[in-house]
Amino acid sequence: MRPCGLLCWPACTYVSQRRLRARPTARFTRLPCTRTDLTRHRSFRARTSTRAATLQDSADRIPSVKQQAAEHRRHVLARFLPPGVIVVQGKKETARNSDVMQPFRQDSNFAYLTGIQRPGFACAIDSETGHFTLLAPKLDPQLVVWMGAQPSLEDLAEEYGADGCAYIEDFDTLMASKHDGLSIYTLPEDAQNLQELTGKHGVSGGLHSSRSTELEDAVSASRALKTDADVACLRHASAVSAQAHMAMWQGCQAGMHEYELEAEFLRVTLAGGLRHTGYPSIVAAGRNAATLHYDQNNALVGKDELVLVDAGAEYRCFTADISRTFPVSGKFTAAQSDLYSAVLQVQEHAISLYQKGKGWKQEVIRPSRQLYCQLLLDLGLAKGSVDALYDNDIDKLFQPHGLGHFLGMDVHDVSPSGPVPEQLQAGHVVTCEPGLYFVDHMLQPAYEHPQKRGLLNQSVIDSFRPFGGIRIEDNILIQSQGNHNLTEAAGMVKSIEAVEAACKASS
Repeated sequence: MRPCGLLCWPACTYVSQRRLRARPTARFTRLPCTRTDLTRHRSFRARTSTRAATLQDSADRIPSVKQQAAEHRRHVLARFLPPGVIVVQGKKETARNSDVMQPFRQDSNFAYLTGIQRPGFACAIDSETGHFTLLAPKLDPQLVVWMGAQPSLEDLAEEYGADGCAYIEDFDTLMASKHDGLSIYTLPEDAQNLQELTGKHGVSGGLHSSRSTELEDAVSASRALKTDADVACLRHASAVSAQAHMAMWQGCQAGMHEYELEAEFLRVTLAGGLRHTGYPSIVAAGRNAATLHYDQNNALVGKDELVLVDAGAEYRCFTADISRTFPVSGKFTAAQSDLYSAVLQVQEHAISLYQKGKGWKQEVIRPSRQLYCQLLLDLGLAKGSVDALYDNDIDKLFQPHGLGHFLGMDVHDVSPSGPVPEQLQAGHVVTCEPGLYFVDHMLQPAYEHPQKRGLLNQSVIDSFRPFGGIRIEDNILIQSQGNHNLTEAAGMVKSIEAVEAACKASS
Protein backbone atom coordinates (compact mmCIF):
# COMPACT_ATOMS: atom_id res chain seq x y z
CA MET A 1 0.00 0.00 0.00
CA ARG A 2 1.04 3.63 -0.38
CA PRO A 3 2.09 5.09 2.99
CA CYS A 4 0.42 8.41 3.46
CA GLY A 5 -1.19 10.34 0.59
CA LEU A 6 -3.34 7.71 -1.08
CA LEU A 7 -4.04 8.67 -4.65
CA CYS A 8 -7.65 9.17 -5.68
CA TRP A 9 -7.48 5.84 -7.43
CA PRO A 10 -8.09 2.96 -6.95
CA ALA A 11 -11.17 2.09 -4.90
CA CYS A 12 -9.99 2.83 -1.37
CA THR A 13 -9.90 6.59 -1.96
CA TYR A 14 -13.29 6.54 -3.62
CA VAL A 15 -14.63 6.05 -0.08
CA SER A 16 -12.73 9.12 1.06
CA GLN A 17 -14.18 11.15 -1.80
CA ARG A 18 -17.66 10.06 -0.87
CA ARG A 19 -17.12 10.94 2.77
CA LEU A 20 -16.01 14.41 1.74
CA ARG A 21 -19.08 14.65 -0.51
CA ALA A 22 -16.97 15.61 -3.48
CA ARG A 23 -16.43 14.14 -6.89
CA PRO A 24 -12.89 13.85 -8.28
CA THR A 25 -12.10 16.76 -10.56
CA ALA A 26 -8.95 15.22 -11.97
CA ARG A 27 -7.80 11.70 -12.61
CA PHE A 28 -5.28 11.84 -9.78
CA THR A 29 -5.94 13.93 -6.69
CA ARG A 30 -3.83 13.71 -3.58
CA LEU A 31 -5.93 13.57 -0.42
CA PRO A 32 -4.97 13.72 3.23
CA CYS A 33 -4.80 10.24 4.71
CA THR A 34 -5.93 9.66 8.27
CA ARG A 35 -5.06 6.74 10.53
CA THR A 36 -8.62 5.48 10.02
CA ASP A 37 -8.09 5.51 6.25
CA LEU A 38 -4.88 3.51 6.62
CA THR A 39 -6.52 0.96 8.91
CA ARG A 40 -9.45 0.51 6.52
CA HIS A 41 -7.10 0.20 3.57
CA ARG A 42 -4.93 -2.42 5.28
CA SER A 43 -8.04 -4.34 6.33
CA PHE A 44 -9.49 -4.17 2.82
CA ARG A 45 -6.23 -5.35 1.23
CA ALA A 46 -5.89 -8.19 3.71
CA ARG A 47 -9.44 -9.42 3.12
CA THR A 48 -9.09 -9.07 -0.64
CA SER A 49 -5.83 -11.05 -0.65
CA THR A 50 -7.35 -13.81 1.47
CA ARG A 51 -10.46 -14.05 -0.72
CA ALA A 52 -8.40 -14.04 -3.91
CA ALA A 53 -6.17 -16.83 -2.59
CA THR A 54 -9.20 -18.91 -1.61
CA LEU A 55 -10.83 -18.44 -5.01
CA GLN A 56 -7.59 -19.22 -6.85
CA ASP A 57 -7.24 -22.42 -4.84
CA SER A 58 -10.79 -23.34 -5.88
CA ALA A 59 -10.00 -22.70 -9.55
CA ASP A 60 -6.77 -24.70 -9.37
CA ARG A 61 -8.70 -27.82 -8.35
CA ILE A 62 -10.82 -27.80 -11.52
CA PRO A 63 -9.66 -30.24 -14.23
CA SER A 64 -7.64 -28.69 -17.03
CA VAL A 65 -9.30 -27.13 -20.05
CA LYS A 66 -8.15 -29.90 -22.38
CA GLN A 67 -9.38 -32.62 -20.01
CA GLN A 68 -12.76 -30.96 -19.71
CA ALA A 69 -13.15 -30.48 -23.48
CA ALA A 70 -12.06 -34.08 -24.18
CA GLU A 71 -14.81 -35.32 -21.87
CA HIS A 72 -17.31 -33.10 -23.68
CA ARG A 73 -16.30 -34.56 -27.06
CA ARG A 74 -16.72 -38.11 -25.75
CA HIS A 75 -20.24 -37.31 -24.55
CA VAL A 76 -21.20 -35.78 -27.90
CA LEU A 77 -19.77 -38.65 -29.94
CA ALA A 78 -21.62 -41.18 -27.76
CA ARG A 79 -24.86 -39.52 -28.91
CA PHE A 80 -23.91 -38.90 -32.56
CA LEU A 81 -24.00 -42.08 -34.65
CA PRO A 82 -23.48 -41.20 -38.36
CA PRO A 83 -19.94 -41.88 -39.64
CA GLY A 84 -18.12 -38.84 -40.95
CA VAL A 85 -16.27 -35.72 -39.95
CA ILE A 86 -17.78 -33.16 -37.57
CA VAL A 87 -16.63 -29.64 -38.40
CA VAL A 88 -17.32 -26.85 -35.92
CA GLN A 89 -16.16 -23.26 -36.28
CA GLY A 90 -15.33 -20.76 -33.59
CA LYS A 91 -16.10 -17.08 -33.68
CA LYS A 92 -14.04 -14.47 -35.42
CA GLU A 93 -13.31 -11.05 -34.03
CA THR A 94 -15.91 -8.44 -34.91
CA ALA A 95 -15.23 -4.77 -35.41
CA ARG A 96 -16.56 -2.24 -32.94
CA ASN A 97 -15.53 0.59 -35.21
CA SER A 98 -12.65 1.26 -37.55
CA ASP A 99 -9.84 -1.07 -36.39
CA VAL A 100 -11.12 -1.44 -32.81
CA MET A 101 -12.54 -4.85 -32.03
CA GLN A 102 -15.36 -5.90 -29.73
CA PRO A 103 -14.25 -7.81 -26.62
CA PHE A 104 -13.97 -11.40 -27.78
CA ARG A 105 -16.13 -14.14 -26.33
CA GLN A 106 -16.00 -17.57 -27.92
CA ASP A 107 -19.02 -19.38 -29.42
CA SER A 108 -20.38 -21.62 -26.67
CA ASN A 109 -20.58 -24.82 -28.75
CA PHE A 110 -17.02 -24.40 -29.99
CA ALA A 111 -15.73 -23.62 -26.50
CA TYR A 112 -17.57 -26.71 -25.21
CA LEU A 113 -15.87 -29.01 -27.73
CA THR A 114 -12.39 -27.48 -27.71
CA GLY A 115 -11.88 -25.17 -24.72
CA ILE A 116 -10.35 -22.60 -27.05
CA GLN A 117 -10.90 -18.93 -26.21
CA ARG A 118 -9.04 -17.52 -29.23
CA PRO A 119 -10.72 -16.07 -32.34
CA GLY A 120 -10.66 -17.55 -35.82
CA PHE A 121 -10.24 -21.26 -35.01
CA ALA A 122 -12.15 -24.33 -36.21
CA CYS A 123 -11.91 -28.05 -35.55
CA ALA A 124 -12.58 -31.38 -37.24
CA ILE A 125 -13.57 -34.49 -35.27
CA ASP A 126 -13.82 -37.98 -36.74
CA SER A 127 -17.13 -39.26 -35.41
CA GLU A 128 -15.94 -42.90 -35.37
CA THR A 129 -12.40 -42.63 -34.02
CA GLY A 130 -12.70 -39.38 -32.07
CA HIS A 131 -9.56 -38.06 -33.80
CA PHE A 132 -9.48 -34.34 -33.01
CA THR A 133 -7.82 -31.95 -35.46
CA LEU A 134 -7.46 -28.33 -34.50
CA LEU A 135 -7.57 -25.76 -37.30
CA ALA A 136 -5.77 -22.50 -36.58
CA PRO A 137 -5.76 -19.18 -38.43
CA LYS A 138 -2.49 -18.35 -40.13
CA LEU A 139 -1.57 -14.87 -38.99
CA ASP A 140 0.64 -12.36 -40.76
CA PRO A 141 4.10 -12.52 -39.12
CA GLN A 142 4.11 -8.73 -38.95
CA LEU A 143 1.28 -8.90 -36.38
CA VAL A 144 3.78 -10.17 -33.82
CA VAL A 145 4.69 -6.54 -33.23
CA TRP A 146 1.14 -5.82 -32.14
CA MET A 147 -0.05 -9.14 -30.72
CA GLY A 148 3.09 -10.80 -29.45
CA ALA A 149 4.54 -14.16 -30.48
CA GLN A 150 1.91 -16.70 -31.49
CA PRO A 151 2.02 -20.37 -30.44
CA SER A 152 3.17 -22.93 -32.98
CA LEU A 153 0.87 -25.66 -34.30
CA GLU A 154 2.64 -28.13 -32.01
CA ASP A 155 2.15 -25.86 -28.99
CA LEU A 156 -1.56 -25.48 -29.79
CA ALA A 157 -2.04 -29.24 -30.14
CA GLU A 158 -0.37 -29.79 -26.78
CA GLU A 159 -2.28 -27.02 -25.01
CA TYR A 160 -5.71 -28.19 -26.14
CA GLY A 161 -5.14 -31.95 -26.37
CA ALA A 162 -5.54 -32.17 -30.16
CA ASP A 163 -4.36 -35.22 -32.09
CA GLY A 164 -3.22 -32.92 -34.85
CA CYS A 165 -3.14 -29.25 -35.76
CA ALA A 166 -3.15 -27.57 -39.15
CA TYR A 167 -3.81 -24.17 -40.63
CA ILE A 168 -7.35 -23.44 -41.74
CA GLU A 169 -6.15 -22.64 -45.27
CA ASP A 170 -5.01 -26.28 -45.57
CA PHE A 171 -8.35 -27.73 -44.46
CA ASP A 172 -9.60 -28.72 -47.92
CA THR A 173 -6.44 -30.61 -48.76
CA LEU A 174 -6.27 -32.21 -45.32
CA MET A 175 -9.83 -33.51 -45.45
CA ALA A 176 -9.52 -34.77 -49.01
CA SER A 177 -6.38 -36.75 -48.21
CA LYS A 178 -7.48 -38.25 -44.90
CA HIS A 179 -11.27 -38.49 -45.12
CA ASP A 180 -12.01 -39.11 -48.78
CA GLY A 181 -15.64 -40.10 -49.35
CA LEU A 182 -16.86 -39.22 -45.87
CA SER A 183 -19.59 -36.75 -45.06
CA ILE A 184 -18.94 -33.52 -43.23
CA TYR A 185 -21.47 -32.66 -40.53
CA THR A 186 -21.84 -29.13 -39.26
CA LEU A 187 -24.03 -27.32 -36.81
CA PRO A 188 -26.77 -25.27 -38.54
CA GLU A 189 -25.08 -21.96 -37.74
CA ASP A 190 -21.82 -23.18 -39.33
CA ALA A 191 -23.25 -24.44 -42.62
CA GLN A 192 -23.10 -21.11 -44.47
CA ASN A 193 -19.47 -20.61 -43.43
CA LEU A 194 -18.27 -24.06 -44.45
CA GLN A 195 -17.31 -22.88 -47.92
CA GLU A 196 -14.64 -20.67 -46.36
CA LEU A 197 -12.97 -23.84 -45.09
CA THR A 198 -13.49 -25.99 -48.16
CA GLY A 199 -12.41 -23.67 -50.94
CA LYS A 200 -14.18 -21.61 -53.57
CA HIS A 201 -15.51 -24.62 -55.49
CA GLY A 202 -17.12 -26.46 -52.60
CA VAL A 203 -15.98 -29.59 -50.83
CA SER A 204 -13.41 -31.55 -52.81
CA GLY A 205 -12.01 -35.05 -52.63
CA GLY A 206 -15.40 -36.77 -52.56
CA LEU A 207 -16.51 -35.10 -49.33
CA HIS A 208 -20.13 -34.11 -48.90
CA SER A 209 -21.35 -31.49 -46.47
CA SER A 210 -24.56 -31.68 -44.48
CA ARG A 211 -26.27 -29.48 -41.90
CA SER A 212 -27.00 -31.87 -39.10
CA THR A 213 -29.87 -31.42 -36.68
CA GLU A 214 -28.74 -34.74 -35.23
CA LEU A 215 -25.39 -33.15 -34.37
CA GLU A 216 -27.14 -30.12 -32.88
CA ASP A 217 -29.28 -32.45 -30.74
CA ALA A 218 -26.21 -34.39 -29.58
CA VAL A 219 -24.39 -31.22 -28.54
CA SER A 220 -27.48 -29.77 -26.82
CA ALA A 221 -28.19 -33.00 -24.94
CA SER A 222 -24.58 -33.19 -23.78
CA ARG A 223 -24.46 -29.57 -22.67
CA ALA A 224 -27.67 -30.02 -20.67
CA LEU A 225 -26.08 -32.70 -18.47
CA LYS A 226 -23.19 -31.11 -16.63
CA THR A 227 -19.97 -32.99 -15.96
CA ASP A 228 -18.17 -32.70 -12.63
CA ALA A 229 -15.77 -30.22 -14.24
CA ASP A 230 -18.70 -28.15 -15.55
CA VAL A 231 -20.22 -28.02 -12.08
CA ALA A 232 -16.85 -26.98 -10.66
CA CYS A 233 -16.73 -24.10 -13.16
CA LEU A 234 -20.22 -23.02 -12.15
CA ARG A 235 -19.23 -23.21 -8.48
CA HIS A 236 -16.25 -20.96 -9.10
CA ALA A 237 -18.29 -18.46 -11.13
CA SER A 238 -20.88 -18.46 -8.35
CA ALA A 239 -18.30 -17.93 -5.61
CA VAL A 240 -16.80 -14.86 -7.28
CA SER A 241 -20.20 -13.49 -8.29
CA ALA A 242 -21.56 -13.92 -4.76
CA GLN A 243 -18.71 -11.87 -3.33
CA ALA A 244 -19.37 -9.18 -5.93
CA HIS A 245 -23.08 -9.03 -5.06
CA MET A 246 -22.43 -8.63 -1.36
CA ALA A 247 -19.74 -6.03 -2.00
CA MET A 248 -22.44 -3.95 -3.69
CA TRP A 249 -24.68 -4.24 -0.64
CA GLN A 250 -21.89 -3.12 1.65
CA GLY A 251 -20.92 -0.16 -0.52
CA CYS A 252 -24.40 1.07 -1.40
CA GLN A 253 -25.44 4.52 -0.22
CA ALA A 254 -28.35 6.76 -1.13
CA GLY A 255 -27.40 9.26 -3.82
CA MET A 256 -25.16 6.87 -5.72
CA HIS A 257 -25.88 5.96 -9.30
CA GLU A 258 -26.85 2.45 -10.28
CA TYR A 259 -23.74 2.27 -12.46
CA GLU A 260 -21.56 2.83 -9.40
CA LEU A 261 -22.98 -0.36 -7.94
CA GLU A 262 -22.42 -2.12 -11.26
CA ALA A 263 -18.83 -0.90 -11.19
CA GLU A 264 -18.35 -2.50 -7.78
CA PHE A 265 -19.64 -5.80 -9.12
CA LEU A 266 -17.22 -5.61 -12.05
CA ARG A 267 -14.33 -4.62 -9.78
CA VAL A 268 -14.75 -7.72 -7.64
CA THR A 269 -15.30 -10.14 -10.52
CA LEU A 270 -12.35 -8.77 -12.47
CA ALA A 271 -10.19 -8.95 -9.35
CA GLY A 272 -11.30 -12.58 -9.07
CA GLY A 273 -10.02 -13.29 -12.58
CA LEU A 274 -13.43 -13.41 -14.28
CA ARG A 275 -13.24 -11.01 -17.21
CA HIS A 276 -16.68 -11.57 -18.69
CA THR A 277 -20.20 -11.37 -17.36
CA GLY A 278 -22.67 -13.90 -18.70
CA TYR A 279 -25.17 -11.18 -19.67
CA PRO A 280 -25.64 -7.41 -19.20
CA SER A 281 -25.98 -6.69 -15.50
CA ILE A 282 -29.33 -5.45 -14.22
CA VAL A 283 -28.98 -2.92 -11.41
CA ALA A 284 -32.46 -1.51 -10.89
CA ALA A 285 -33.38 0.84 -8.06
CA GLY A 286 -36.98 1.54 -7.07
CA ARG A 287 -39.45 1.62 -9.94
CA ASN A 288 -36.74 0.56 -12.41
CA ALA A 289 -37.05 -2.96 -11.02
CA ALA A 290 -40.46 -3.20 -12.70
CA THR A 291 -38.63 -3.38 -16.04
CA LEU A 292 -37.56 -7.02 -16.23
CA HIS A 293 -34.50 -6.57 -18.44
CA TYR A 294 -33.58 -3.06 -17.29
CA ASP A 295 -29.93 -2.42 -18.14
CA GLN A 296 -29.58 1.37 -18.37
CA ASN A 297 -28.18 1.41 -14.82
CA ASN A 298 -27.90 5.21 -14.74
CA ALA A 299 -30.50 6.36 -12.19
CA LEU A 300 -29.84 7.66 -8.70
CA VAL A 301 -30.49 5.33 -5.77
CA GLY A 302 -33.00 6.63 -3.23
CA LYS A 303 -32.60 6.08 0.51
CA ASP A 304 -35.91 4.26 0.99
CA GLU A 305 -35.69 2.17 -2.17
CA LEU A 306 -34.98 -1.45 -2.88
CA VAL A 307 -32.33 -2.34 -5.45
CA LEU A 308 -32.80 -5.42 -7.62
CA VAL A 309 -29.52 -6.77 -9.01
CA ASP A 310 -29.34 -9.61 -11.52
CA ALA A 311 -25.71 -10.24 -12.39
CA GLY A 312 -23.32 -13.13 -12.90
CA ALA A 313 -19.77 -13.61 -14.11
CA GLU A 314 -18.32 -16.36 -16.32
CA TYR A 315 -15.53 -18.85 -15.73
CA ARG A 316 -14.51 -20.81 -18.84
CA CYS A 317 -17.75 -19.52 -20.39
CA PHE A 318 -19.86 -21.11 -17.60
CA THR A 319 -21.88 -18.32 -16.03
CA ALA A 320 -23.48 -17.72 -12.68
CA ASP A 321 -26.97 -16.19 -12.79
CA ILE A 322 -27.77 -14.62 -9.41
CA SER A 323 -30.53 -12.18 -8.48
CA ARG A 324 -30.94 -10.48 -5.14
CA THR A 325 -32.98 -7.54 -3.90
CA PHE A 326 -31.68 -5.47 -0.99
CA PRO A 327 -32.66 -2.26 0.86
CA VAL A 328 -30.53 0.83 0.29
CA SER A 329 -30.96 1.76 3.96
CA GLY A 330 -29.67 -1.63 5.08
CA LYS A 331 -33.00 -2.56 6.62
CA PHE A 332 -36.26 -3.68 5.01
CA THR A 333 -39.40 -1.77 5.97
CA ALA A 334 -42.37 -3.81 7.16
CA ALA A 335 -44.04 -3.60 3.74
CA GLN A 336 -40.82 -4.50 1.93
CA SER A 337 -40.34 -7.44 4.29
CA ASP A 338 -43.82 -8.74 3.52
CA LEU A 339 -43.19 -8.74 -0.22
CA TYR A 340 -39.69 -10.15 0.10
CA SER A 341 -40.83 -12.94 2.43
CA ALA A 342 -43.54 -13.97 -0.02
CA VAL A 343 -41.06 -14.25 -2.90
CA LEU A 344 -38.62 -16.16 -0.71
CA GLN A 345 -41.36 -18.55 0.39
CA VAL A 346 -42.25 -19.33 -3.23
CA GLN A 347 -38.60 -19.89 -4.07
CA GLU A 348 -37.91 -22.23 -1.18
CA HIS A 349 -41.02 -24.26 -1.98
CA ALA A 350 -40.10 -24.45 -5.66
CA ILE A 351 -36.52 -25.52 -4.93
CA SER A 352 -37.87 -28.38 -2.81
CA LEU A 353 -39.63 -29.60 -5.96
CA TYR A 354 -36.44 -29.56 -8.06
CA GLN A 355 -36.04 -33.33 -7.99
CA LYS A 356 -34.89 -35.90 -10.53
CA GLY A 357 -37.84 -37.21 -12.55
CA LYS A 358 -40.20 -34.32 -11.80
CA GLY A 359 -42.20 -33.00 -14.74
CA TRP A 360 -41.51 -29.28 -15.10
CA LYS A 361 -44.98 -27.98 -15.92
CA GLN A 362 -47.20 -30.16 -13.75
CA GLU A 363 -44.97 -31.08 -10.82
CA VAL A 364 -42.89 -27.90 -10.42
CA ILE A 365 -44.63 -24.96 -12.07
CA ARG A 366 -48.23 -25.77 -11.12
CA PRO A 367 -47.76 -26.12 -7.33
CA SER A 368 -45.43 -23.11 -7.30
CA ARG A 369 -48.04 -20.99 -9.04
CA GLN A 370 -50.72 -22.20 -6.62
CA LEU A 371 -48.63 -21.11 -3.65
CA TYR A 372 -47.93 -17.79 -5.37
CA CYS A 373 -51.70 -17.21 -5.76
CA GLN A 374 -52.26 -17.94 -2.08
CA LEU A 375 -49.61 -15.43 -1.11
CA LEU A 376 -51.19 -12.77 -3.34
CA LEU A 377 -54.33 -13.27 -1.26
CA ASP A 378 -52.36 -13.12 2.00
CA LEU A 379 -50.71 -9.86 0.95
CA GLY A 380 -54.05 -8.35 0.01
CA LEU A 381 -52.94 -7.78 -3.59
CA ALA A 382 -55.68 -10.03 -4.89
CA LYS A 383 -59.05 -11.31 -3.73
CA GLY A 384 -61.17 -14.36 -4.42
CA SER A 385 -59.91 -17.95 -4.35
CA VAL A 386 -56.64 -19.61 -5.30
CA ASP A 387 -58.40 -21.46 -8.12
CA ALA A 388 -59.90 -18.25 -9.49
CA LEU A 389 -56.52 -16.49 -9.46
CA TYR A 390 -54.80 -19.49 -11.05
CA ASP A 391 -57.41 -19.98 -13.77
CA ASN A 392 -57.31 -16.28 -14.70
CA ASP A 393 -53.48 -16.09 -14.64
CA ILE A 394 -53.51 -13.36 -12.01
CA ASP A 395 -50.12 -14.53 -10.73
CA LYS A 396 -48.66 -13.88 -14.19
CA LEU A 397 -49.57 -10.21 -13.87
CA PHE A 398 -47.08 -9.99 -11.01
CA GLN A 399 -44.54 -12.46 -12.41
CA PRO A 400 -44.56 -12.17 -16.22
CA HIS A 401 -41.51 -14.44 -16.63
CA GLY A 402 -40.94 -18.13 -16.06
CA LEU A 403 -39.79 -19.78 -12.86
CA GLY A 404 -36.43 -20.89 -14.21
CA HIS A 405 -34.29 -22.03 -17.14
CA PHE A 406 -31.26 -24.14 -17.93
CA LEU A 407 -27.92 -22.57 -17.01
CA GLY A 408 -24.44 -23.32 -18.30
CA MET A 409 -22.27 -21.82 -21.04
CA ASP A 410 -25.25 -19.68 -22.03
CA VAL A 411 -27.32 -17.91 -19.42
CA HIS A 412 -30.39 -19.45 -21.08
CA ASP A 413 -28.62 -22.69 -21.84
CA VAL A 414 -29.45 -25.27 -24.49
CA SER A 415 -31.07 -28.69 -24.30
CA PRO A 416 -33.14 -30.86 -26.65
CA SER A 417 -36.27 -29.19 -25.20
CA GLY A 418 -34.89 -25.66 -25.48
CA PRO A 419 -33.98 -23.37 -22.55
CA VAL A 420 -36.64 -24.84 -20.22
CA PRO A 421 -36.69 -28.48 -19.07
CA GLU A 422 -39.52 -30.89 -19.72
CA GLN A 423 -38.45 -33.32 -17.00
CA LEU A 424 -35.66 -32.76 -14.51
CA GLN A 425 -32.65 -35.08 -14.74
CA ALA A 426 -29.57 -35.54 -12.60
CA GLY A 427 -26.90 -33.26 -14.05
CA HIS A 428 -29.27 -30.46 -15.02
CA VAL A 429 -28.51 -27.01 -13.63
CA VAL A 430 -31.67 -24.91 -13.55
CA THR A 431 -32.29 -21.46 -12.09
CA CYS A 432 -35.09 -20.80 -9.61
CA GLU A 433 -36.08 -17.14 -9.83
CA PRO A 434 -39.54 -16.16 -8.66
CA GLY A 435 -40.29 -12.46 -8.63
CA LEU A 436 -43.03 -10.05 -7.72
CA TYR A 437 -43.27 -6.88 -9.81
CA PHE A 438 -45.65 -3.98 -10.23
CA VAL A 439 -45.60 -3.51 -14.00
CA ASP A 440 -48.05 -0.85 -15.18
CA HIS A 441 -48.17 -2.37 -18.67
CA MET A 442 -49.45 -5.61 -17.16
CA LEU A 443 -51.74 -4.21 -14.47
CA GLN A 444 -53.56 -1.39 -16.26
CA PRO A 445 -55.25 -3.64 -18.86
CA ALA A 446 -56.15 -6.10 -16.09
CA TYR A 447 -58.01 -3.36 -14.19
CA GLU A 448 -60.31 -3.05 -17.20
CA HIS A 449 -60.65 -6.78 -17.89
CA PRO A 450 -64.14 -8.12 -17.05
CA GLN A 451 -62.86 -11.23 -15.25
CA LYS A 452 -59.56 -10.01 -13.81
CA ARG A 453 -60.49 -6.63 -12.40
CA GLY A 454 -62.67 -8.16 -9.69
CA LEU A 455 -59.75 -10.30 -8.50
CA LEU A 456 -57.36 -7.37 -7.98
CA ASN A 457 -57.14 -4.98 -5.05
CA GLN A 458 -55.93 -1.83 -6.80
CA SER A 459 -55.52 0.33 -3.69
CA VAL A 460 -53.16 -2.20 -2.09
CA ILE A 461 -51.28 -2.67 -5.35
CA ASP A 462 -50.82 1.09 -5.65
CA SER A 463 -49.35 1.24 -2.15
CA PHE A 464 -46.67 -1.28 -3.13
CA ARG A 465 -46.04 0.15 -6.59
CA PRO A 466 -43.07 2.41 -5.66
CA PHE A 467 -41.02 -0.67 -4.73
CA GLY A 468 -40.87 -1.66 -8.41
CA GLY A 469 -40.13 -5.33 -8.00
CA ILE A 470 -38.33 -8.09 -6.14
CA ARG A 471 -36.52 -11.13 -7.53
CA ILE A 472 -34.54 -13.85 -5.75
CA GLU A 473 -32.60 -16.23 -8.00
CA ASP A 474 -30.46 -19.25 -7.20
CA ASN A 475 -28.78 -21.85 -9.43
CA ILE A 476 -29.79 -25.44 -8.61
CA LEU A 477 -27.94 -28.64 -9.54
CA ILE A 478 -30.27 -31.63 -9.86
CA GLN A 479 -28.70 -34.70 -8.28
CA SER A 480 -29.61 -38.39 -8.25
CA GLN A 481 -30.97 -37.74 -4.77
CA GLY A 482 -32.30 -34.26 -4.08
CA ASN A 483 -30.55 -31.13 -5.33
CA HIS A 484 -27.67 -28.83 -4.50
CA ASN A 485 -27.99 -25.04 -4.36
CA LEU A 486 -24.81 -23.73 -6.01
CA THR A 487 -25.64 -20.14 -5.07
CA GLU A 488 -26.10 -20.78 -1.35
CA ALA A 489 -23.02 -23.02 -1.36
CA ALA A 490 -21.07 -20.01 -2.71
CA GLY A 491 -21.98 -18.06 0.43
CA MET A 492 -24.79 -16.00 -1.11
CA VAL A 493 -27.29 -15.23 1.65
CA LYS A 494 -30.98 -14.44 1.13
CA SER A 495 -32.92 -14.45 4.38
CA ILE A 496 -34.05 -11.01 5.52
CA GLU A 497 -31.84 -11.15 8.62
CA ALA A 498 -28.78 -12.30 6.67
CA VAL A 499 -29.22 -9.70 3.92
CA GLU A 500 -29.56 -6.91 6.47
CA ALA A 501 -26.48 -8.15 8.34
CA ALA A 502 -24.47 -8.30 5.11
CA CYS A 503 -25.57 -4.77 4.16
CA LYS A 504 -24.24 -3.45 7.45
CA ALA A 505 -20.96 -5.37 7.33
CA SER A 506 -17.86 -3.25 6.83
CA SER A 507 -16.50 -3.45 3.33
